Amino acid sequence: MTNTNWLKQQIEQILEAPLLITEMELGAWNEMTKTSVQPDSAVVREDGKLLGLWKSGTSTVQLLEVETAALSERELRLIELLLSYARDGREPKSSGPSRREDEARSVEMGDWLQNQIDRGDLDCPVPDNMGLKSRLQGTMLPFLLSAESSSGGGIQFAKLNKLLRSYFGGEIVLLPLKEDWLILVDEGILQDFREESEPGQEAERDMLDALCQGLYELITNEWVGGGLQLAAGEPFTGDRHMAAVAVSLRETLQLGRVFYVTEHIYFPWKLRLERLIYSIPDNQRSKFVEEIGRHSELLKDEETRTTLQTFFQMDCNVSETAKRLYIHRNTLLYRIDKFKQETGLDVRSFQDAVLVKLGLLLYKLTKRA
Repeated sequence: MTNTNWLKQQIEQILEAPLLITEMELGAWNEMTKTSVQPDSAVVREDGKLLGLWKSGTSTVQLLEVETAALSERELRLIELLLSYARDGREPKSSGPSRREDEARSVEMGDWLQNQIDRGDLDCPVPDNMGLKSRLQGTMLPFLLSAESSSGGGIQFAKLNKLLRSYFGGEIVLLPLKEDWLILVDEGILQDFREESEPGQEAERDMLDALCQGLYELITNEWVGGGLQLAAGEPFTGDRHMAAVAVSLRETLQLGRVFYVTEHIYFPWKLRLERLIYSIPDNQRSKFVEEIGRHSELLKDEETRTTLQTFFQMDCNVSETAKRLYIHRNTLLYRIDKFKQETGLDVRSFQDAVLVKLGLLLYKLTKRA
């Protein structure tokens, strides 16, 4: 059996429906594709059917025919990938799957994973018949790339996959999920990065931060235009946890967009307080905002808000905050004292700092509401 026919059988199993091969006069097919909206693709969609060129002869052509009504757009993309592969007339080398096969397998697993997420079944192992399952046996480091804008929507699997393999220096698993891309990297290929850093959890997270910064810059250089965000999570073992990991990373992206709209890289361990605040019911949020009264009015001032946010970001260190804001230390102290006079809250005091931090987070939520 040729690899093309093998791939056809695999897709039939995924779709749980046959892909029929029919025959048509060459002239009739040429006339049909001439009037198609995509004449160069050798694929025609009309009357609820998809017709694609399977094999061309001297007077007739063989067409692959499938009913489109019961198929999703991703499933139709799988079929078009198969047709594109068949038209090329090339067989992949025995050393491994072709690029199109790799993409087809990724789309297949991405569809399965998205379906598990939509159903809320987050503890289901990857089926044994999926070709990429063998790559998920070790400890994996997960990333989620969000591409909501039109620029992100133009990301192609082959180009992104090649970029990621080059960056990480080895094979990766890339799964399309609606507007997101789930990236799974075998921990083993990160050993070189680890050797350059100190042992310990903080060092690990610093390494991951640097990895994400480099990865984000690399991707945005390829797809200019903004609208891209990146989240990274803790390493996980076992394909059973993949859906839960994807959901956690999506939640991290959502929290990052709400609370830190100007940033583009997010980590779940940096958003624990934000996650708690986000879970508070709307009526309780409003009640807290009413209780702090005038304090919330002061937060509408951009300079005050930026000063406080930077102060907390720098662990309430006056000197480091002044450096980050490019102001004199005395100027920062003046702003802090002015805020204390107007609110009665001294952000250099732990208890008051907690109240102001909560007020800042709730302000961002109520501002978006």
